[in-house]
Amino acid sequence: MSKQQGPSVSVVSTVALCGECAEPLSFDVSGSRFVCGNGQCAMLGMDLPVWRVLKRAGLAVPGVVGLPRPVYRGMPVPWIAPVAADGRVWFRALDGERLARAQSEWLCQLCGEALSDEAWVFATPEGLVLQAALHEGCKDIASGFCPHLSGPISRAVPRPVTCEEISADGRPLPVAGPSDPDFPQQWRIL
Repeated sequence: MSKQQGPSVSVVSTVALCGECAEPLSFDVSGSRFVCGNGQCAMLGMDLPVWRVLKRAGLAVPGVVGLPRPVYRGMPVPWIAPVAADGRVWFRALDGERLARAQSEWLCQLCGEALSDEAWVFATPEGLVLQAALHEGCKDIASGFCPHLSGPISRAVPRPVTCEEISADGRPLPVAGPSDPDFPQQWRIL
């Protein structure tokens, strides 16, 4: 069932119910988030990330580590992408727990495996890093398939870095605290 809500379409979900009022959550396509649309609920308009909704509903599939990557609709599935039990991949909605692990443990965001001392990031001209680091081969796969990482809107380009060359929320990455799944670190090249 679909309905118009402003500029985006919201689809009523049978995947999960609101934890407060038990009404079905709606999926906001433009924001890749689930929201409660019950006007009588305290959670009205509060959003939940896709990965958290799938996990609470028992429908999240653990990330597959390594290469080759699983493929969904002709595209390789990044390790940090949420995957539902029915096989659907939510490319636009990152899995906050996996992203936090990639950032905190110096893991590749595409394959989930440990990175060597030098890795690759996609960084804007201002030095902002998109998500986390990648192996060189994984960088090539990502740049070939992900318009967000290498598209004209982000203006990001691949750059080789070491973890010592990254700051996480203003602190050098080697001494920064662990990333939070609900508030991932913002990385910047020093």
